[in-house]
Amino acid sequence: MSVHARPRGVSDLRTLTGRSDTGIPAHKAYLRISFLELERARKLQEMRTARGRVDVIDARFREIDGEIADILANLRGTAPRARPVQGPRPAPVGLRRAERKFRLSY
Repeated sequence: MSVHARPRGVSDLRTLTGRSDTGIPAHKAYLRISFLELERARKLQEMRTARGRVDVIDARFREIDGEIADILANLRGTAPRARPVQGPRPAPVGLRRAERKFRLSY
């Protein structure tokens, strides 16, 4: 051991800077690929489910259109006559003053 050894400082610490690998380790790459494949499978299932819901809604729209057509065919022009549109009625809100103020009791 040397008596004249210089004291160590922060610049003497060994770090991993500059030693980073340019690529990902193989096991991490395969794990990431498997995660992405699982996400794809989940999204595909969500898409199938949503498509099924849309098909059910479209079928109901067709039923509604059929019912409307049946009702209109049964009316055969017997719809009531249109009445003239009356002017808007004044709203009762704000026409009379409140007798007392709103209070909360605890």
